[in-house]
Amino acid sequence: MTHTPPTTYVLKGLSDVQVPTSISWFPQTIGWKILFVAFTAFSLFVIYNAFKKYKQNRYRRLAIKDLALINCNSPYKATCELFHIMKRVAVYLEPSNASKSGKELLQFFLETKSVDCVHFHKKLSEQAFLQMWLPETRFTLIPEQVEVLLHQFRYWLLHHSLESYHKKEQKVNTHD
Repeated sequence: MTHTPPTTYVLKGLSDVQVPTSISWFPQTIGWKILFVAFTAFSLFVIYNAFKKYKQNRYRRLAIKDLALINCNSPYKATCELFHIMKRVAVYLEPSNASKSGKELLQFFLETKSVDCVHFHKKLSEQAFLQMWLPETRFTLIPEQVEVLLHQFRYWLLHHSLESYHKKEQKVNTHD
């Protein structure tokens, strides 16, 4: 089917509208090109750093997920599971923690906790770390105390920092 122009006298003098050439989406001036390259580089830098931080915090996500699975109805079992999770995290962060236990390991947690972590129950943590080596029949913590420990270590996982710990270690090594 071919298109035929109308034959009526009203439309005889009209001509087709010329379509303008398309405008390029790519910037025409050098300033916009430089700005585009700088913005792209900055965006890639931010994405790279976010991905790197995400990968570095994988141990936190896994440990928090494991803490959420702990059942506080059995205080002895819950405390043992909490200790295993926290020991795994401590060894991951500092391999020298593999041989530590009890007060030594608790000291690592105290030194790496954030400044705003004011609700770190040192006495309750010491009691739990000591009693978990006892038989289950001599374990005296109640589920509410275990719940406090779980919240405490969950908060530590979210907010701890190794900067002050490494600074202290460097001072000890320089004085030897």
